[in-house]
Amino acid sequence: MTGTNTVPKGQRALLSYSVEGLPHREEVLLKSLIRLLDHRTHQNWSWKAEQADLRVVGEQVAIAAAPLQPPVPTLTVAHADPQRGPFLALPLHTDALEVVLNRLGAMVVHARGLGLAATEIPIGEHEEFRMLRWPPAAVLEAPIRLRLATLMSNRPASVLSLQQRSPATRQECADFLADLRRAGLLERPGAAPASPGAPGVPGALVAASAPDSVFPDSRFPATTRDNVQPGLLARIRNRLGLQPSGPQ
Repeated sequence: MTGTNTVPKGQRALLSYSVEGLPHREEVLLKSLIRLLDHRTHQNWSWKAEQADLRVVGEQVAIAAAPLQPPVPTLTVAHADPQRGPFLALPLHTDALEVVLNRLGAMVVHARGLGLAATEIPIGEHEEFRMLRWPPAAVLEAPIRLRLATLMSNRPASVLSLQQRSPATRQECADFLADLRRAGLLERPGAAPASPGAPGVPGALVAASAPDSVFPDSRFPATTRDNVQPGLLARIRNRLGLQPSGPQ
C-alpha cells in the first residue's frame, strides 16, 4: 500500500543506490522518481557512484552478471523479467518503484543490524574529513546540521574544528560526521585523487537532493574554491548567521 511516509526523518535509515547500464533517459527518470518518493519510502535513498547499498542495473548488465549471489542486492530494470532477482518493469511507475525500494531497503537494514553496527569505528576528534556532496534531507533534520554542512562545503573539517566554528556541541558534531560517513559522503583529505570525471571522483558526484537555493551547481571538490560562484558562500553564511572565517 502506498501513501505518505509516517516514519520521522531522523529515524529513517540512510541508504545509497548505484545505476549501471540504463539508458540515459531512464537513469535520469529513475533518480527523479526516487527523489519524489522520499516522503513515501521507509528509508532515505541517495545516489552513489559505486559501492552502494543497492545496485540498479539495466537488462544487458543483468544478462552478463555471474550467477553467483552478488555482495549487495541487485534490482534489474528492463522490459522483460530476467527471472533472476528483484525486477522492475519499464516504463517506470512510482507505485511499483516505491514497493520495491521499501522491500529491498528493509533487507539492507536487516543485514546491517546483524553485525555491521557493532564493528563501526568511532571518529576521532582530530580526524579531518571532506564532504563529497550535499547531504540528503534525512541528514539535515536539525537546523544546526545545515550550518555544519555549510561549514564543510569548502574545506575539510574535524569534530573539534566544527565545534569551534559553530554553536554545535562536540557530540552534535561527532554525530553529524558519523551520519555522513554511514551515508558514504565523507572522504579523508589524504586519499589519492582519481582521474577527473571517473566514477567515485568527488567532482563528478552530483547532489541530487541539494536545494538549488544553496548550491545551484551542487558540485564542489572541497579543495577548489574557484568552482563555487563568487560571493555564494558569503551569502550562505550571512543567511545562516555564520561569521566569516579567517584566510584559508
